[in-house]
Amino acid sequence: LGALAYFLTTRLNLYGAIPAAALLLAGYIWFAYAMFESGYWLNIIYPTLAAVLALLVGGSFRYLVLERSAREMRSMFSSYLSPKLVARLEKDPDAAKIGGDNKEVTVLFTDIKGFTTFSESHSPHVVVSRLNEYLGAMVQVIEQHDGTIDKFIGDAIMAYWGAPLSQPDHAERALRCVAVMADRLAALQAEWVDRGLEGFAIRGGLNSGEVVAGNIGFAGKKMEYTVIGDTVNLASRLESTAKYYGITWLVGESTVNLAAQACRYRELDKIRVIGKQLPVTIHEPQVGPAALSVAQVDAFHAALEKYRQRDWLGAQSDFAGLAAELPHDMPCRLYIERCTYFAASPPAADWDGVFNRTEK
Repeated sequence: LGALAYFLTTRLNLYGAIPAAALLLAGYIWFAYAMFESGYWLNIIYPTLAAVLALLVGGSFRYLVLERSAREMRSMFSSYLSPKLVARLEKDPDAAKIGGDNKEVTVLFTDIKGFTTFSESHSPHVVVSRLNEYLGAMVQVIEQHDGTIDKFIGDAIMAYWGAPLSQPDHAERALRCVAVMADRLAALQAEWVDRGLEGFAIRGGLNSGEVVAGNIGFAGKKMEYTVIGDTVNLASRLESTAKYYGITWLVGESTVNLAAQACRYRELDKIRVIGKQLPVTIHEPQVGPAALSVAQVDAFHAALEKYRQRDWLGAQSDFAGLAAELPHDMPCRLYIERCTYFAASPPAADWDGVFNRTEK
């Protein structure tokens, strides 16, 4: 009986182990009474004491060791993760591997366009109030899609999927989240306009790949669970590069390969970012109210193919026709400028069609 009571404490939390042990003890007492009625005598005192002692020992062990790990996980990740993921970590603290681990993740960076100008032209109270309203709405969406909120950097958000808990569909989750973020921001913009307030526009970058994940900082002073590596750096670069192309979302090739069915994409360019030799193909996910039609995306891709084949005049004509249909589309205007330049000054014979970014 004592062994069974101890076993229960190792498999259940205290709120479950105590009632289960009580039922077990009651069952034994009933069995002993039934045997007594049949002329057999079973000792009740010692098994009862053994069960109580086992419950105390096992419960103490669980509280001091097992549940302490769960409390540490809850304390560490409650501000990063949705309650659902925190509950999973409480049940399996070792899944986080906070000491360091290689993880396959999708990283998201977002930033508010023109926030510096906004903050300089409004009172601190208004800046903080509006920023908190925006961040609160975006965090809710990220948590609904089981993302990890890594940090806020002023008005910027860094989040990721695939750590601390592995998520095989991390890229698809991230793209679905971005689509809902776009819709949520559009609804928030409408609310602000109704209240006579100035709206926010954002831009973001997504990239997938391997990172180093773990608890990083100064032990005993300041420790944070985070992810680091080239995948993170490129996601940040893509977020800032979105400004150059005048679009809201920019996605790396690795993310598109993992989440090809999550949404439609417009292939924008092949770029080489600062500090990298290998180029990366970048895409714009077609999400939110500003999404292009299938025909418009196909027309852009056809013009892009002519550009890469050095058909400058043909590409320029196609981009100009699409720009007439999409007067605010910055990528079309950028390619018209490039075609005009290359028609007058053709690139070298070994030109690979890659655009070299000279800014971070």
